[in-house]
Amino acid sequence: MGQAKGLEDIQKRLDQGIQDVMTGEKFQEWLRFLSSFHAYSFNNTILIYQQNPQATLVKGFQEWKKHGRFVTKGAKAIMVLAPLIRKKKEKEEKREGQGKEGKELYGFRYVNVFDVASTDGQDLPAPPVQTLEGDGETEKTLLQDWIKKIEIPVRLEDTGDANGYYHLVEGYIALHEKRSMLQQLKTLIHEYAHHLLHAKGAPFEKENRAIREAQAEAVAYVVLHHFGYETGEYSFGYIAGWTQDLQIMKRIGTAIVSCSHQIIERLEKHSPNKGATA
Repeated sequence: MGQAKGLEDIQKRLDQGIQDVMTGEKFQEWLRFLSSFHAYSFNNTILIYQQNPQATLVKGFQEWKKHGRFVTKGAKAIMVLAPLIRKKKEKEEKREGQGKEGKELYGFRYVNVFDVASTDGQDLPAPPVQTLEGDGETEKTLLQDWIKKIEIPVRLEDTGDANGYYHLVEGYIALHEKRSMLQQLKTLIHEYAHHLLHAKGAPFEKENRAIREAQAEAVAYVVLHHFGYETGEYSFGYIAGWTQDLQIMKRIGTAIVSCSHQIIERLEKHSPNKGATA
């Protein structure tokens, strides 16, 4: 398959995949899938999911060899998009005031990757698994750790009927002090997503409430699932009607991916010495 024809086919597949995932019943399944692929671009998460929903870890043929694993004969490749980067021309660098590295994106090409299930060889180190099963000391410790890692104040108080809220003006998160630890964990991430996506000056500040809530709920789902907690009792059915505009769906999906990745990266860092509780 030539690159031009391959890119055309991938673009068609990508657009259809976005329509299927962002406006249909596959949305929650994709979010669960995303918990393992949060570091990838939105487009590539859709492409990988569409071609192999059971994928857990993908690399190119040569990358697997570096890890002592080899693609099995007859394994089906997964096509993804790889950026094409070049050095900026001298005139462009002067006009833009010398970019950071003087490089620019000028297009994409398709590359083949393979899921770990399609390889044999050396065992890979197993990632630490943390399953949230109850409402005990483990969850209490995790909540305290997450609160320390979030850069805005978090308060425990009686928030009435709500599980919590994000105070847009004063910039803090409130969690209902009487809710279970698991509920507080989920609410913390939901409200933190509001802070990152919907605070003053944030990318989706002016979006309608339905989309804001759907985004925050989606991010919370991805992050909690990444840490071993299934929040499947929450319904995402209302999301199917949020838009039919492909470009808006791409913006929304990209924000969910990048916000989930940002939060997961922050929570997986070593705990700072000082907390942010108030």
